Amino acid sequence: MKNSDTLIRYIAFYFSLALYLILLPIVLAYSFGYHIDFHKFNIYKTGILSLKSEPSGAFIYINGKLYTDLTPARVEELKPGTYFVEVKREGFYPWQKDLSVIPNMVTRADNIILFPTLRDLAKISDLKTVNFIIPDNKSQMYQMTESGLYRSNIDGTGLMKLSPYSDWPSDITGKSFSPDGKKILFFNEDGIWVIYLTSRDAAKDGDSVEVEEVLTSPSVIRSVFWHSGSNHIVFVAGRDINVLELGKGGRKNMVTLHKCNLPPKGIFYDNNNDSLYFTDYRGGRDGIYRMDLREKFFDKLIQRVKKEFDVIYEKK
Repeated sequence: MKNSDTLIRYIAFYFSLALYLILLPIVLAYSFGYHIDFHKFNIYKTGILSLKSEPSGAFIYINGKLYTDLTPARVEELKPGTYFVEVKREGFYPWQKDLSVIPNMVTRADNIILFPTLRDLAKISDLKTVNFIIPDNKSQMYQMTESGLYRSNIDGTGLMKLSPYSDWPSDITGKSFSPDGKKILFFNEDGIWVIYLTSRDAAKDGDSVEVEEVLTSPSVIRSVFWHSGSNHIVFVAGRDINVLELGKGGRKNMVTLHKCNLPPKGIFYDNNNDSLYFTDYRGGRDGIYRMDLREKFFDKLIQRVKKEFDVIYEKK
């Protein structure tokens, strides 16, 4: 009987020892972020997906399979690789993206925005509008319509006709208010127009609001900017950087400030410093250049070239 009990204890001891030696590597592997594929006898480190959505409470699908938790969630112990992740919630458009899982790393998608499928559309104007522009203060709207130029509040109320002008180009590529708020420019590849307002926020019935095509260009107009003084327009047409002096009616003084060797790209105008940034090919190399158009330099240049140039593009 004693020999039998001793044998059982020996068997239990060695079985426990063997089980411990077998399970210890598995437990350690999982604790260090490894996973064991018993089917392929492969050991690999796992990764994590962290998903947060706005709104939360959305379903998570990984490679088409529904995950148990809703957003926000951490999907752990994923084999390294690329996963097709879908985040879905009823009443919202689904979010879909391929996400890469990296060993021992957390792949985050914490800024998932779900947009609603039902949107609140409110019609604020019945006019046949060609285009419109809203000033920086977002309190008003100027509508370019087939029956004239109108101003209204941002919600469409308080409609007021400012001008009967209706010859708007259909392919307007850019538009902006002047820094003083008294003018609006808009342009396409062929020309530049200016709307002269009483002020950005006040133009009553009967006020003289003039719409003028100030330039027709034989070269493609790429960009147009306001000079800070609100009386000049800096524009890029073809390879040339030009400045146009404004004034109601009559001839417009135009000066070509710089002729690029190649059509400039990446054009940017710094309104705070009246500086134009552009690319050019000079001296056998491409480069980025900055042209300073601050008021003192600008005024001296205009005064000097006014005596030498009197250039204008006549309307076709």
